[in-house]
Amino acid sequence: MILIFPGKSPGTSKLGPLASAALLTGLLVAGWTGPASAGDAQEEASVRMFEQAFLPTQVTIINGGTVTWEWRDGDHVVTSGQSSSAEDNPGALFEGAVDATNPSFSFRFDIPGNYPFFDGLNEQSGGVGTVTVLSDAITALVKVVDNAYIPEDAFVFEGDTIHWRHDPNEAFHTVTSGRSSDPADNPGALFDEESSDARPNFFYTFEDPMIYDYFCRPHEHLDMIGRVIVQRYFIRGDYDLNGDVDFSDAITLLKTIFLGDPEPGNCRDAGDADDSGLTDFSDAIHILTFELLGGVEIPKPFPAPGPDRTEDELLCLP
Repeated sequence: MILIFPGKSPGTSKLGPLASAALLTGLLVAGWTGPASAGDAQEEASVRMFEQAFLPTQVTIINGGTVTWEWRDGDHVVTSGQSSSAEDNPGALFEGAVDATNPSFSFRFDIPGNYPFFDGLNEQSGGVGTVTVLSDAITALVKVVDNAYIPEDAFVFEGDTIHWRHDPNEAFHTVTSGRSSDPADNPGALFDEESSDARPNFFYTFEDPMIYDYFCRPHEHLDMIGRVIVQRYFIRGDYDLNGDVDFSDAITLLKTIFLGDPEPGNCRDAGDADDSGLTDFSDAIHILTFELLGGVEIPKPFPAPGPDRTEDELLCLP
């Protein structure tokens, strides 16, 4: 993790050990190239609108993805809901014309779930379609081998899952939450699972951002320990963590760079507005350009909070 100060050489931040381990985790975990639950789902999907029908009737995207309804023939009003009946609350989420004058209508989905839609001008013949928005959570791999957990520090985000996989012919181990077997450490309070040839796979989903220690009961004396660092969701560019990207973020970032002010909330990743893998002066310029001039985009997670799957050393620690 690098922070650039004018007139000085780049230096490693105070998060150096964690950041370096985070980069290593990025090379070792499984599934970082895409959400494990989403399969082949994409960030974008399209629905073609014909005179009295639309195809496909079902599309699947990942959380934060966009669906675009494209005109082919006829006049249409793409409407969220199952019907025009008032009790179905039609158009509560989105509603847009798709015709020769308005050849496309797009909507971004930021919450996982199933979203029905219909053609408000051709309700009887068009039927009901569905947009399925899958969670962008992942499953990260930790190998249980040679009396060690590899990687020892696994970095994920809230809602992600760790898969502990026992290598064949490896000794009997456990995956036990807590710092040690000392009763004062409350061992096994969250999980206490066998890891062996008979039970080679253990999965656990972490919902709350924090640092979770765990160890192997039979090999505690060999320091067979591990940690899961569950990062927070954040909005890229929201460096001051007030829930919005605005001028105050650029000002706060500039104060950190030039005046040495502490970073707010220990979430350096939020300041990487251009997703370059660095937090520096260019990020403040990116935010100001976004606010004043437009024409530049802020990469995901934006505008809704989410995880950053870019493989870099920036973190948003709990």
